[in-house]
Amino acid sequence: MKRFARVSRGAVLVGFMGAGKSSVGRALAFRLGAEFVDVDSLIEAAAGRSIREIFASEGEEAFRERERAAIREAVDAPGRVIAAGGGAFVDPENRRLLKAYAPVFFLDVSPETVMKRIPADRSRPLLPGKEEARKLRDLMERRRPTYREADYTVSTDDRSVAEVADRILGLLSKASPAVQEGEGG
Repeated sequence: MKRFARVSRGAVLVGFMGAGKSSVGRALAFRLGAEFVDVDSLIEAAAGRSIREIFASEGEEAFRERERAAIREAVDAPGRVIAAGGGAFVDPENRRLLKAYAPVFFLDVSPETVMKRIPADRSRPLLPGKEEARKLRDLMERRRPTYREADYTVSTDDRSVAEVADRILGLLSKASPAVQEGEGG
């Protein structure tokens, strides 16, 4: 994997669960010589338990409060590659902080790809039960307008982690954000 010189400008990855935020984030951070921060991992480390356990014992609102604190922590140093949780960008305060921090990349993924990538992963707290495909599509469609407020949109369907990281590197290297794979906000 090709590695590039350290940069002071970071990147933020947002999108639905299964879009590849953590995998792409690690690859991108390595190539940039940057620190990688996974917001979900920060939350789990601070709580001493899994996100699923937090949802089960404290509920979604308490989890979202923890998420806001983790995002404030993630943006406290420059040049990081940050992978935000699937619903983090929906929160207006999180969105403001992340957009002010660095270019935001919406990793777009189809419901079909999500179902292939995480078909039996019950550690995901908002992954629907019985009527998975329909509920998954509904949740994705409710979040999509907010994800579209990202600076760039990069599809992860039928692309490897390396291909997505390369695409983001290309977009980061351009002087003007006017050249985008997809329209952002």
